[in-house]
Amino acid sequence: MLVSAACAAALAGALWLLLAPERGASPARRGLAAALILLLAWVALGWTRSELRYADALPAEFSPEKILLLTALQLILSTAAFAAAGGRGSAQRGAAYGFATAAVGFCASRWPQLARAIELGGGIFAGPFLAAALPAAFALTAAGLAAALLLADFRPHASLLVLGLAAAWAAPTLGVEAALSRWWGFGPRSLAEAAGIPTNDDAPRLTVVRLSGSERPPFREPVRMAAEGVDLSPESLGRLDDFLRRSGYRGIFASEALKDLRQGWRQWWETDRALDAMMISKPGRVHPDYRGALDLLRAGPLTPERYAKLQRLDAFSRASTAGFEDVDGSQYIFEGFSAAYARFGNEALARQWLYRIDNLWPINERKVEITPVEDFRDGRVTGRVLLDGLPALGVRVGLFYVSTSSGTGVTTRLLSSAAFPEDDGGFSFDELGPGTYELALLGRRLDLGGRILGAPGPVVLGYERPTAVLPPIRLERDVLPVPEAFAPGGLPEAPTPQVPEKPLGFPGR
Repeated sequence: MLVSAACAAALAGALWLLLAPERGASPARRGLAAALILLLAWVALGWTRSELRYADALPAEFSPEKILLLTALQLILSTAAFAAAGGRGSAQRGAAYGFATAAVGFCASRWPQLARAIELGGGIFAGPFLAAALPAAFALTAAGLAAALLLADFRPHASLLVLGLAAAWAAPTLGVEAALSRWWGFGPRSLAEAAGIPTNDDAPRLTVVRLSGSERPPFREPVRMAAEGVDLSPESLGRLDDFLRRSGYRGIFASEALKDLRQGWRQWWETDRALDAMMISKPGRVHPDYRGALDLLRAGPLTPERYAKLQRLDAFSRASTAGFEDVDGSQYIFEGFSAAYARFGNEALARQWLYRIDNLWPINERKVEITPVEDFRDGRVTGRVLLDGLPALGVRVGLFYVSTSSGTGVTTRLLSSAAFPEDDGGFSFDELGPGTYELALLGRRLDLGGRILGAPGPVVLGYERPTAVLPPIRLERDVLPVPEAFAPGGLPEAPTPQVPEKPLGFPGR
């Protein structure tokens, strides 16, 4: 707003000098002319102002009503201001100026959307620069149009100059908009519209219960399965994946879609799908989420398939420097590779990644952690989950690897595996490495809002205890309130909720 006001003031000053009011004009007329010129300049800069609405990635487009209103106001004010100023001005020239600036203004009104689209498409410097320069560029053009119509030296070529200035705006506006529409998916206002998925207004609301054993009652956390602007239900995640594949991971919504896809599968504890999403790499377009992928590889089952994915991630990192622009972030990634290789028992590569930290400069003074090389991968956790005495088929069981940093003392819980219980309520997690694990539950608030009995607390696996057989985890839902008595016979029995349909909307379940 301040930039727009400054540009409007500069345009008003230029118009006042170009119109050159007559010396003998009365103070009232000069004051009227000055007021009309100021108002004209402020209205003219209205073509460059933008509004960003909730859930839209791009600024709002001008409605036909707003375009007509601005055009009419500009025509009226231009005619009145030029006529009131006198000097070189006249009503006829004012009308011509109003039409010309409205034509340029319509082109200018497209650039807030185009600049934002360029930024989202990867032009992180070009997009903001164009948006910031728009008011000044329009004010300069508006002053040039006035000079072409008012200065005697330019009058013989006024028509060509006006058409040239208008074409200088129209050609790049139409060209850039056509290119963005053709190759970068410009048109929809938001990712939800582009991918054909709901917004986050109706996203599922679930509950996470952490069974660490230290809280009484267990720690509960409400979770909304949504990103900033879109629903992240499994169906929506499938459509996001399809959208990315159709667009070739390129476009103004590609970065947001990939971020939401990775976040969504992780929120649903879909470890394999989350890992595959974290590892997506398209040279020049997207790079893997190294830290997220390494957390999943380090904490999850130590299978040959997952070790092959770790090697693929290693190959991505050596083929491109994308994702390693930040020194601190790079150090965490290098340590993550080292820790993951150590979990899989590869000491040579674990040390190789630690040695790469020495080449980072400048590096913060932070203790480099060396993870012990491990060859134990036979850990197993089994148990059962019951809901009101029946198998809890609609509750997802998650296993988390508890990692405590020796350098900072910070404890983190990394998602390891997750599964729905079998028909008898049983679950199992296999091929685990040594360490401390905790269980958590993900489900509807109705199912997880009551008492929880048999929370196992931390589970330690290693050579001395390779298998942990947990006692049943029993969920007891709150009983519904008893209705008022309606007969002399007394109160009816309190109704209890039925076992919900299984499970949480996962495909193929």
